[in-house]
Amino acid sequence: MKLITAAASPFVRKVRVLILELGLQDSVTLVDPGPVNPVSSNATLNAVNPLGMIPALELDAGDSLYDSPVICEYLNQLADGPFFPSESSRRFQTLRLQALGDGILDISVALRYETAMRPPELHWQDWIDNHNAKVERGLDALESRCGRFEPSPLIGEITIACTLGYRDFRFADNDWRAGRPALTHWFAQIMQRDSLASTVPR
Repeated sequence: MKLITAAASPFVRKVRVLILELGLQDSVTLVDPGPVNPVSSNATLNAVNPLGMIPALELDAGDSLYDSPVICEYLNQLADGPFFPSESSRRFQTLRLQALGDGILDISVALRYETAMRPPELHWQDWIDNHNAKVERGLDALESRCGRFEPSPLIGEITIACTLGYRDFRFADNDWRAGRPALTHWFAQIMQRDSLASTVPR
């Protein structure tokens, strides 16, 4: 299998973490297709995902999967992993936590494009402020819920770790730890896992 990647993508990182947790690193080749951004087209990526978005997983049979939740669930099933529970209540709590982390990431990546790639004179401050407020509400929800996180991380907890890591990477001047001691402690603990420590974006 081939995983189409980009070094800074938190969504790619989530898949890479799961690959390591499942012991599939010898079964998945990481492929860097060259620059990937919202204002240019990448033929290598488009051939695997018509939407031109990462991550995308090219299967050995020639088909492909895209969107990190889909790829992660496929890999978990392939390796008979524990990261997507089958019991209904626990499963949907895990999927909800994944959705919250992915949502914060979606907003954060959009903010990154708006503030780093768009000319300053075209920045839409009301849009930026509203999206920052969404991120803050999401982080506050994580602070209130992290005491109920799974002690052995599932896909939800892995997603949240990658989300907080991306905030550190791209939004270091907006410290998510301020006023969130429980989440800060939880993040420090989960970052001791080799799969997360070895995939920190640089």
